[in-house]
This record gives sequence, structure tokens and C-alpha cells, in this order.
Amino acid sequence: MASSIGKEICHWQLRESKGARKTMRKRGLLLWAFLLIFAWVVPTAVQAAPAMSLVVNGKEVKPDVPPQLVQNRTMIPLYFAGEAYGVDVKWDNNTRTVTIDDHAGKIITMKPDNKTAYVNGKAVTLEVAPKIIKDRTFLPLRQVGDWLGATVGWDAAANTVTFNDKKSIAVNGNVLTQAPVYQLPYGHFVRLNDVAKPLGYEVKKEAEKVILEQGAEKYTIAQASAKQANGYRLIDGYFAVTPEFLSQVIGAKADWNDNKTACTLDKLQYITGISRTDDGISVESQGKMSYSHFTLDKPDRIVIDFNHARLKEGVSVSGTSSKVDNVRYSQYSLSPDRVRIVLEMSAPYAYGITAADGMTRVTLQEAKPTPSPTPKPDASDPFVIVLDPGHGGSDSGAGGAAGNYEKNLVLPIAKITESILKQNPNFKVIMTRSGDTYPTLQDRVAIANNAKADVFLSFHANSATASAHGTETYYNTAQSKEFASIVHKHLTQATGFTDRGLRTANFYVVKNTKMPSTLIEIGFLTNPSENKKMLDPAFQQRVGEAMAAAIVEYYNKKH
Repeated sequence: MASSIGKEICHWQLRESKGARKTMRKRGLLLWAFLLIFAWVVPTAVQAAPAMSLVVNGKEVKPDVPPQLVQNRTMIPLYFAGEAYGVDVKWDNNTRTVTIDDHAGKIITMKPDNKTAYVNGKAVTLEVAPKIIKDRTFLPLRQVGDWLGATVGWDAAANTVTFNDKKSIAVNGNVLTQAPVYQLPYGHFVRLNDVAKPLGYEVKKEAEKVILEQGAEKYTIAQASAKQANGYRLIDGYFAVTPEFLSQVIGAKADWNDNKTACTLDKLQYITGISRTDDGISVESQGKMSYSHFTLDKPDRIVIDFNHARLKEGVSVSGTSSKVDNVRYSQYSLSPDRVRIVLEMSAPYAYGITAADGMTRVTLQEAKPTPSPTPKPDASDPFVIVLDPGHGGSDSGAGGAAGNYEKNLVLPIAKITESILKQNPNFKVIMTRSGDTYPTLQDRVAIANNAKADVFLSFHANSATASAHGTETYYNTAQSKEFASIVHKHLTQATGFTDRGLRTANFYVVKNTKMPSTLIEIGFLTNPSENKKMLDPAFQQRVGEAMAAAIVEYYNKKH
């Protein structure tokens, strides 16, 4: 049963600004922020932190009990956690155990004077053991923040601890999974080294100056020891900048989603040269390129699309290759910016693509020898692909923020995928619907199973609250995981939305189909920003092409 520890620990109820609970993810990343908190050492090792500021999700908070420094660890009082974000804290007097529940699937238990805590039943070692200090409980800020999936930072110049929900940043379509985003009252900050390299810049220090260099371009940003509220800081000892500030310096574009949970930082990469080599081609650029690819035959071709890219004036193809007969290139589109390079070959080759800063290489390899020639599949032995645009007819699916419907969004995307795949004579493509009709879930499964399909791909768009955002891919059976993983990789690259992960679920169409099957949730119709992007024909083209490329990649791995 619940009782008090000293005068403090109680069972706090969740409080929210509009009287409704926040989403599970929101809670799990916000509640933590204050839960933080419980720790003890001998009194001589405890001291108040001098004039320390606490910033939670961009807002300064002022608990009536100051933070403590314990063995150089910042300790924060727990009591205001429940009041701010609804952490449940319970005390079991029989076992002398504190249990903290963040309402998002994370339960933490600990005992006074014991460095072993349990996170969802798994033992972890605390940096400092919990203990009651003058009727207050304390815990190491950064450690609990890490447990609960938060981002924690230290701004030494401002003597400020900042902790916030996890946020994502993508550079030229590539999500930087290891790049923390810090939220302060005057902006969101990212470490310069994390974002500069993908953009093709080298970070240097000259005396006390921070320099960005890319070829002849050279930008002096700041003195390393200086701070500018709206532009740059030193956080955890790293030079950090706001995406907006960096975009002004180098001429990039920074764009946040409506809820400030995901940022895209894009700068055009110019392709400066294309060289044929004996085993393929090399594509020179300013920075690391984002790309997608697929193959065609009759004649054998490899098609590579470079995103956020333009051709520099005067680009030409140089060199010779025994494997590549011809290289074609063009500015495939300007909205979005995309360069397409096509390799024409006299025979099919296995190939690999490696992208580094300033160079993308396509390496061709001879197909593995076989005891006897293997003929290409003919019309009687095709690779059967079933594409399933969700909903349709009387089932409109989810409603979008602009009054649109899911059924009308996913159909044209699936048709783009269909049109690309049909160019390959090895493929037989079946659509569960080609118009505004409603095949039942049972019908869709029967179509795939009766056709003895090799893969099944179901197209959907998500719905929840206006703040929900991101891309998801689902599968059910073990045989589907590899296919789903390839699909998810291509999908997240194409959408540029937050990667919500590859997941398992019991959706009828992926559970009951007998072949590798996956269901994609492209983005959230209920999120105004994502919905607007998904309605853009250029976006739909990109996703449709990405799904075709994913299926081609899976096919090539299996054949």
C-alpha cells in the first residue's frame, strides 16, 4: 500500500493542460524528466548546486528545493515530478521499496542505500544509491533520463541542465540516429560535428574560432568559448548550433514539423563528376548523398536516384569501363531535387553501392557461376507481387487533416509502384484493387494466397492525434521480417518522416497471407504537416518508387 517517505513520496496523478492524457510516447519521454530523482551519499558529499537552472522541454522550472551535487552528479528533487507530468510514486513499507511508473510501459523500482535498481525487472547499477535527504528524495538526473528515453545535456556557461523528449534530425533525407537534439528556451540545438559531415563540411578550430570548410567554401561561425542564445552554445562540451542558424550560415533549409519533434536539414548536393571505372562508376559530390536504386532489363540497367541533388554545370562522364556500356544522367526533377543516373550494361551484374563524403561508388561483380546456364523466368514462372492499396469503396479509411481520406491517398502510390514493377518481365504484379472498390480483408488475403504470390505489400496511412507523426512498417511472421526490413529502409528514406520503427502486429492481411508480407503506415493523416506532404504528387511518386526499389532489392537477394 502507498504511504509517505518522510513528508514527500505520494501517489501523484497525471495532470495535463487540456484535461486529457498525453500519448504513451509523450508521457514516456516527459514524465521521466522529473521523475529523476532520488539519491544519497554521506552528508559531507552532498552540496547544493550553485545557482543551477533546470530546463524541461524548453521551459525553465524552479523546484523549491535546490538540486544537489553528489560525487559530481547532478541530483534533482522528485516531488515536483508528479505535479508537472504525472509520475506515480508508491512506497511499500513492508519491503522498503519505491516504485515509479511513467505510464508509458516503464516501471522503475529502487531501495534506499542500495545501488541496484530495477527497470522493468532488469537489474541496473545506479551511479549513486538512493536515500532520503531531509525528507526529500533525489536521483541522478542523467541516468534516469537515459532510462526513460530522454535527452539530457549540460550547458556549463549558463550553469543549466536541460532535458527533453527525444527529437530527431534528418540531413538530406538521412535520419541521424546518434545525434541528440537539445531543447532550450531559445531554440533546439544539435552538435555541429553531427550535422556538418553529412552536409559535406569539415569542422576545424583555428585559435578560438570554429570553421566550416567545403572545398573553396569557408565559414567562420564563432569563437569556441563564446555563446549566442539563438545560434550556438557549448553543450556537454560539444559546439552545438540551432539548425536555423546553421542553415543561414551555409544556405541550407531547416524545417520542423508542427510539433517540433522532428527537423529536416537539407542542402542541395551538387554532383560534380561521373567517372566510369573498370568495375563500375564513381559519382563525385560535395557531401554524402542520399539515394535509392532499382534495376531494369532489356537492356540490363541499374537506375540510381540521388535525392536533394543537382548536376553542376559542365558535368560529363569520363573514363572507360569493360562492364558499363553507357552512362546516362539527367536532372530528373526539381521539386523535389533529384538526379537520375542510369548504367546500361550488356549483361546483368550483381552490384553494390557505397556512399561516403564526396564519393558514391557503384561496383559491379560477375554473377556467381552455376553448373549450367539458368534461363530467366518466363511468363509461366514469374515472381508474383501483390500490391494492396488499403480500404476503398465504402471504407474510406482514416480521415486526413485537410478533409482527405486514406483510400484516395494510398491508391495512386500503389499504382506508381505497379507501373514501375510491370516494366520488369520477371514480375507479375497483381493489385487487390485498381479503383474505388472495397475488397474485404478476406478477399485481399485470398487474392494473394490463390495467386501463390511471392510477396504481399499493403499500403496504408496512419491516424491518431494531430501531434502523432512518423513512418511505421509492420509484419507478423518470421518469414516476413527480411522483406519488411528492406521495405522499411526504403520507406523511411523516401518519406523523411520520423522513423517509428519496424514492428510486429496481428493485422489480418499480414497474419493470414502465406508469403512474406508487410504493411506500411506511410505517415499520419491526422498530422497537418505530414498530411500536406503526403498529398503532394512528388511525394507520392517518391514513395511509390521507393516501394518498387524495395521489392526489386528483395527479389535480387533471392535470385
